[in-house]
Amino acid sequence: MHGSEIIWVKPPAKLTMAEVDRILGELEEYLRRGRPYYLLFDLGDALPDAVQRKKLTDHMRNNEDAIREWVRGLGVVVSSPLARNLMTAILWFAPPKVPHSLFATRGAAQAWAESLRSGQSRVA
Repeated sequence: MHGSEIIWVKPPAKLTMAEVDRILGELEEYLRRGRPYYLLFDLGDALPDAVQRKKLTDHMRNNEDAIREWVRGLGVVVSSPLARNLMTAILWFAPPKVPHSLFATRGAAQAWAESLRSGQSRVA
């Protein structure tokens, strides 16, 4: 959809449970707004621990309908191979029902979201 917002989330390198809760609260607020958007996470080298990964997975499952309705694309930037493997696992356990992809750079993620927004691409 043209004009849909691209929202970037950049957690701190040392991800605490309080920070995970804050981010998930903000994401739930975006869902409650009832407007379409593209969500891009820049995780850098941040590695969520097992409890944090479960919380992220639960959030995706619990908000599946709203995510499907309002999130037009979900991109995750992860700079290290280990972090990419962990994100692959999270997306495997709770695959979003929206176009989604992992990226090594912010530029690649931004270009992907813009291509979705302009209707030039529908698949990651």
